[in-house]
Amino acid sequence: MKWSEELATGIEKVDEHHRMIFQMAEDFRSALDEGGGASVYETMLRSLELYVRSHFRYEERCMERLRCPAARQNREAHASFVETLAGFRRRYESAGFDPAEARRLVDTVDDWLASHICGVDIHLRECVRRS
Repeated sequence: MKWSEELATGIEKVDEHHRMIFQMAEDFRSALDEGGGASVYETMLRSLELYVRSHFRYEERCMERLRCPAARQNREAHASFVETLAGFRRRYESAGFDPAEARRLVDTVDDWLASHICGVDIHLRECVRRS
């Protein structure tokens, strides 16, 4: 999935973070397609884990500050996604690189971004308009 302005929340830093996560997933998918997934999987996973944690903290603060009605749902979704990434981490640490698992990671990130941004983060747009 690619970023589009339809996904914009109205908070430039949040949107910038989202674009970066989309780009990370796209870059990793390209690496997989080119046969280089094994050499970048751990880096991709570590980068994603660190980046989303930082992004989630920032976005959650924005929702709290703007009194967004989706703030609780957002926190819960973030916690769930962090746990999903931890599952990928555990499987990688126990079994090593698996191309099918790597594809699942990218698909999971793409699917989660699309559903989460469109279903939860988009509530920020109205909060920004009200503020």
